[in-house]
Amino acid sequence: MGLTPTDVAAWPDLVLVSKVDGGHRNEVWRGDLGGRPIAVRRSRREPESLAWELGLLAFLHRHDFVIPMVVATADGESSSGGVVVQNWLPGREPSSPEDWQLVADELQRLHRVTVSYPQRPGCSEVHRLRRQRRSVDADVDELPDDVTEEVLAVFEALTKVPTAVVHGDPGASNIRIGTDGLVGLLDWDESRVDLVWHDLSNLGIQVLAGNDHSQAQALSHAWEAVNGWLAEPTYARRRLDQLRDLVRETS
Repeated sequence: MGLTPTDVAAWPDLVLVSKVDGGHRNEVWRGDLGGRPIAVRRSRREPESLAWELGLLAFLHRHDFVIPMVVATADGESSSGGVVVQNWLPGREPSSPEDWQLVADELQRLHRVTVSYPQRPGCSEVHRLRRQRRSVDADVDELPDDVTEEVLAVFEALTKVPTAVVHGDPGASNIRIGTDGLVGLLDWDESRVDLVWHDLSNLGIQVLAGNDHSQAQALSHAWEAVNGWLAEPTYARRRLDQLRDLVRETS
């Protein structure tokens, strides 16, 4: 069932306008609040995980990142029943190497600013998954044994890659280039503390050099396979095939 006026009653003047296409795992709507456009999202995360995400956004705002700021409820709460209301972030998707370089620079600034940031509840760095077993939507115990060993081998080979907060899904649809040239980052649902290469492996330009780039691509394929195994099985198995092709090409 989609969002209804009852779900957003904590924001008395909010009007739901239309559902936004493209959200694979979260329901997102465009709304109107006092004549200004806003985004409305129903999160699937546990309350403590959602609170971490919204706290991260407040932290990033204080460090001058362009992010969709949370609109509090009439009672001053940051969410209500898993529903979050945020400012609508204007701008366009990146479309040139120059745009993507700006994106890469901003992601790397994110990583520098959050080196010591605490881990999101329920999440783990990927090289710890043999012991932790779960992170975001990834559940190692749901994988066939052979797939488990394939992805864990990729993760455990990257123990020297730095960790920090990663956005987790910096595709073009989650990025806005403003008229001022600043980079805005949307949809922090998959953010967590993890290997920074997650954010740098599949941008519109190559950020990492040589073997690092190949390893980062392997990381991306392995992560997408395990993270989507239950929620997006067709996509996950395609990424697993891409991982296997990459391993054959580079071995």
